[in-house]
Amino acid sequence: MFPVPFPLHFIEWPALTGPSPASRLPESCRLMFESYGLLAVLLLVVGLIILVAEVFIPSGGVLAILTTITLCLSLACAYAAWYQRYPAAWWGFCGLVVLTIPTTLGSAFYIFPKTAMGRRVLLEAPDATELEPYADEIARLEQHIGKFGKTLTMLNPGGLVVVGNERLHAFSEGQMVDPGCSIEVLEIRGMRVLVRPGEPPDPGPQTNVALTDRNPAVDFDLPTE
Repeated sequence: MFPVPFPLHFIEWPALTGPSPASRLPESCRLMFESYGLLAVLLLVVGLIILVAEVFIPSGGVLAILTTITLCLSLACAYAAWYQRYPAAWWGFCGLVVLTIPTTLGSAFYIFPKTAMGRRVLLEAPDATELEPYADEIARLEQHIGKFGKTLTMLNPGGLVVVGNERLHAFSEGQMVDPGCSIEVLEIRGMRVLVRPGEPPDPGPQTNVALTDRNPAVDFDLPTE
């Protein structure tokens, strides 16, 4: 046996081993197919990132269009890289795309709101401690329901009234009320009170009870001798 100066897989030896798959393609074609495969994976990753951004960032559908274009280009690159030589790899990549889209969306909805960026992007509902000052204010205003006061400014229909010694933001039932008019507080709407013109009820004449000199501790006359 004479030594072979080159590896067998770079030279066609039909009589010995037959033509190898690598020898049927030039080196430039193999590099091109490898580049298409790498580009398909990169485009898939970019498309999934844009898809997550579309869910949490309003874009008017622009990011959705970019996601569709990116995923289609990824499938096209995968077709050019693997369909002719490795059909199973091509179909496997298609299945990977179908599975990664819902998986990525589910993971994004679960993980992204818990991150620092997610808390800045998404608005969290106020907790009980944040709502407590407003609840106290509403409870304070509800104490004025049924009480009477006067208007400080014209209600047109909103303005200022005074009930007791407190100024309140108020509004009427749609009618204009002049300043200095007597009003009655009907209900609370938001942080304002609904009022209508009304006079407080007349307490009536007060009767003075005459006091007697009889000892209140003795309710009967003592006998005299």
